[in-house]
Amino acid sequence: MGNPMPDTRHLPSEKHALRLAMKTRRAEAKVRQPDASLILKDLFLKAVTLPAGCVISAYVARNAEMDALPLATALHARGHALCLPAAAGRDEPLRFRAFTPGDGLAPQGTMNLYEPLPAAPLCEPDVLIVPLLAFDGALHRLGYGGGHYDRTLAALRAQKPILAVGIAYACQEVPALPAEFFDARLDKIVTEIQVFET
Repeated sequence: MGNPMPDTRHLPSEKHALRLAMKTRRAEAKVRQPDASLILKDLFLKAVTLPAGCVISAYVARNAEMDALPLATALHARGHALCLPAAAGRDEPLRFRAFTPGDGLAPQGTMNLYEPLPAAPLCEPDVLIVPLLAFDGALHRLGYGGGHYDRTLAALRAQKPILAVGIAYACQEVPALPAEFFDARLDKIVTEIQVFET
């Protein structure tokens, strides 16, 4: 007889408590380290090798997230095409629209995220730069609980190889995250002081 499935019924409440604590920790880090995104950008450019000509999805930071735009701007200057996520629906994978630094953005959708304007063409990324609330050394990520990136990574990885890189403050690392079967692991995580990878 095989091993029984682990009991994960407690995980939603455990994740909720962790999200509240990590939001506070991340907000404090943003105040304490206003130049962290620039330091992270330099480390990322030195340490992460990207395929030539790959399309990269970034994001517009909110709620004290690590700012991805300095990194995205530098990657664009190196010749990479960029896109930003666009919410397609509550339980749907994200879509992506082309973005060039300086393009107009507007709050869209149920999450009121800043996205490219609807006229921007849809595109498919090869690399995702992903925000997060917490991470662990096994490259698990804790998001906001909507499952958007989990569904998106599952859908994209079913079609082709995808590189998913989380960016975060170093203080967002925790010893271990409660993980469920649908939680998509990242390929790398970059902070302002270190690169984590398998």
